[in-house]
Amino acid sequence: MEVTASKLQSERAELDAVLASHILGRTNYLVRLLTFVCEKYFDGETDDIKEYSIAVHALGRSPDFDPQVDTIVRVTAHTLRKRLEEYYRIEGADHAVQICLPAGRYVPSFVHRNELASEGNGGSHAGESSSVSHGDSPVAQKHSAAPEPRHNGARAWIPEEVPHESHISISRRLFSVAGAVLFVACLAVAGFLIWRGNGDHSPIANAQAAAAPVKSAPVFRVMLGDGRAPYTDKAGFLWQSDQFCSGGDSFSPAKPLVPGSVHGMVANTAPSAGEATIQGTNDSPLFLSGRHGVFHCSFPVTPGVYEVHLLFAETAGLQENARTVGFSLNEGPANSLDVVDDAGGGNSATTKVFTDVEPISDGNIHLDFISPDSFLNAVEIVPGVAHRALPVRIIAGRNAPYRDSAGNFWLPDRDFSGGRPSQVGNPVTNLPDSGIYDGQRIGHFHYVIPVPPGRPYTLKLHFIERWFGIQNQNVGGIGSRIFDVSCNGSVLLKNFDIMKEAGGAPLIKSFPHIQPTPQGKIEVYFTPAVNYPSISAIEVIPE
Repeated sequence: MEVTASKLQSERAELDAVLASHILGRTNYLVRLLTFVCEKYFDGETDDIKEYSIAVHALGRSPDFDPQVDTIVRVTAHTLRKRLEEYYRIEGADHAVQICLPAGRYVPSFVHRNELASEGNGGSHAGESSSVSHGDSPVAQKHSAAPEPRHNGARAWIPEEVPHESHISISRRLFSVAGAVLFVACLAVAGFLIWRGNGDHSPIANAQAAAAPVKSAPVFRVMLGDGRAPYTDKAGFLWQSDQFCSGGDSFSPAKPLVPGSVHGMVANTAPSAGEATIQGTNDSPLFLSGRHGVFHCSFPVTPGVYEVHLLFAETAGLQENARTVGFSLNEGPANSLDVVDDAGGGNSATTKVFTDVEPISDGNIHLDFISPDSFLNAVEIVPGVAHRALPVRIIAGRNAPYRDSAGNFWLPDRDFSGGRPSQVGNPVTNLPDSGIYDGQRIGHFHYVIPVPPGRPYTLKLHFIERWFGIQNQNVGGIGSRIFDVSCNGSVLLKNFDIMKEAGGAPLIKSFPHIQPTPQGKIEVYFTPAVNYPSISAIEVIPE
């Protein structure tokens, strides 16, 4: 089917109408993505519409953008699909041309109502995929494909309240039905294209199909609050700005959280961004802003099991028992949290971990904060494992992630209090997975690692002596470093001497059947006896 000048003009006009509407809200990424892919389509350059080009040329990512680490394009495209669906269900239901972004693809599709009328169930013209030329007709494709299942739109996707049905005319409702038919037809194109793409069984094609967002579980790392720029943490994970929550108010170092009188106590202002350091993390920016009050968050996910991490730090100067955060997950029972108590003080990071979380009937994971003093700094949602937590692996004193020879991912140092990071002593280079022993934490310190309560874990502690001993070309030997290690009130190691047990070799001490505290913490304390304790890495493995 030839793309005529008049059709392109009507399609450009429809793009302008969508951009001028309220449906994309204040999320600049949505505007930039839609504009980029449509302009490429109009210019006949659909081969350039790739995840990498969108990230670098539309969303401002650097040339070393890695889609396996940074999911910004997939998440933004998913949000854009939902917004377009909502737009054509209500405001744009009577438009002669409608835009959709087929699931699993980034090339836009334009559906013309007059073609539907003249061709029965016919549909849009070219552009659904970079492998489809402008001359291809999607009519047969729509007949041969099943539409993607649709989820009801969540509150977070609707910038304004939808008018009550009594305020919508009969003709408007008829156009809404027509719009829904058009959008289902567009989704049918997506279904066919994905099916056709999977017909190529080459390793590359199969790998691309496996990576398609419609088939893989999404990952959300979101910083709450308005106006927060994306942030890449020390583990290399990208945290998005807030586009999934509504209600409440935002707070930041420039607009600190000062709730007023809470149990008779007035909160102090938060420290400025240049002064603030949050204990227990090397990623303080995650905890300096957020959303507070009564608010709601909705995250669109594929069916499956997820692990949800809620990140908090009390930065308003409040003491214990001064503020209670009330929230529920997926409309379940209410949870009550005193962040200062849970973190062990103000300006300290704490995380609550929830496992076996599945989307509810609308295909979303919901968070509701239900008390006026509630707040949240950030949320992380990752694919989980049914009936068990994900393992936690931390390299002490290290400021970068590491992947070992078995494919296990080790996080940079976190969840610590006290001590100092150190890389003094001879580097470890002649060992398998020597990166696990690159850093160490030394001093009088402890780790408080958040886990789901009510189940046992195996705790593994990795040690190596990098300072004392002849092999390190320093004075001292056995007896130069002696310390105790306890966990959740029980002594694990008494008068422990790394050199006495291992000399200069790595040493792993394993402790099974560790029960977390009722608050969901595994607390490991290192207490000096002779000189200061040292630890290289910690593993918490669910049993």
